[in-house]
Amino acid sequence: MKHLVLRDGRKLAYTDVGDSLGYPLIFGHGMPGSRLQGEFFHKQALQHSFRIITPDRPGIGNSDYQPGRRLLDYANDIEQLADALKLEGFSHFGWSSGSSRTLACCYKLTDRVDLGVCLSGYTNFSEYAGHHKLLEETRWPGPRLARYSPWLVKLVAQLVAYLSRRHPGLYMREAKHLVNSADRNLLSLLLEEDTFQRDQMLCLESGGKAIATDLLAELENWGFSLKDVHTPVLIFQGKEDAFVRVDYARHLAGQLPRAELTLMPDTGHLYPLAENFQSQLFAHIKLELERMTLKRKAPLL
Repeated sequence: MKHLVLRDGRKLAYTDVGDSLGYPLIFGHGMPGSRLQGEFFHKQALQHSFRIITPDRPGIGNSDYQPGRRLLDYANDIEQLADALKLEGFSHFGWSSGSSRTLACCYKLTDRVDLGVCLSGYTNFSEYAGHHKLLEETRWPGPRLARYSPWLVKLVAQLVAYLSRRHPGLYMREAKHLVNSADRNLLSLLLEEDTFQRDQMLCLESGGKAIATDLLAELENWGFSLKDVHTPVLIFQGKEDAFVRVDYARHLAGQLPRAELTLMPDTGHLYPLAENFQSQLFAHIKLELERMTLKRKAPLL
C-alpha cells in the first residue's frame, strides 16, 4: 500500500501494480470493494504493459473520510494523485460503482484522460427515464432506496456492514446465493484464495457511514450531464448481470457522445475479475489508444 496526502490534509491510500513502466490505468473499485481489487489485474497488466493504480475512495480502507462528498470530488482526488505520480495522460476504468467515477474523470479531466472504460456500471439516474420497476428488479436495491430516502441507504449500509463484520463467513455464503449461475463458478474460484475476501472485508470494516456516503455520491445527482462527457468511453455489460440492468448500459451508450457498447451474453457481474476477460479488455484498450494516437498524428487534409 502507498498513500498520498491531499491538499485538504486527507490521506489517500492506493495500490500500484502491473508494469511500473507501462501506460497508466487508474481503476475505480466496486462497492463493496477497495484498493485491493487492483491486485486482480496485476498478471494481465504485466503481460500487456499496463500500470494499474487503484485508490481507496474516502472513508474506505485506509483513505480518510470526506464528509458531504459528491461524485465530482473523486475527479479532484484523481487529479492530485496523477500530479503526484507525474502522469501527464492516463485512462480510467471502473467496475460497478467505479464506473460512475470513470465518467466523472472523463468529464472533469478531459485534457488528461485519454479513454474511459465502464464495466457494468450505473447510469446517471437524474437523466434516466426508465420505469421504476426496472430499478426494483435488480438484487441491489440502492437506486430504489435512494429515490425514497437517502437515510434508508445509510441505514441499510450500516446494518450490512455491522452484520458482515460480526459474521464474515455468513457474508461470503450469502454472496454465493446473491450471484446468478453466470457468476457462481467464478466466485467459487475467487474464494479459494484470500484476496477477494480481504477486499470485501476491508471495505465492510470501514463502516456503514463511509459506505453509504460513497454509494449516495453516485445514486444522487452527478453534477454533470452525460452529453457533456466528450472523452471516448468503452462500455461493457453482462446480459445476465443480477445487480446492474442492461438498460443502464444502453442508456449510457445512448447519451454519451463517444461511446462504444459491448453486450456479453451468458455473463454476470463478476467477469472483470476473470483473467480471460482482462486479457481481451487490455488488448481492446491498447488498440483504442493506438487508434487515437494515429488519428492525432494524421495530417490535415
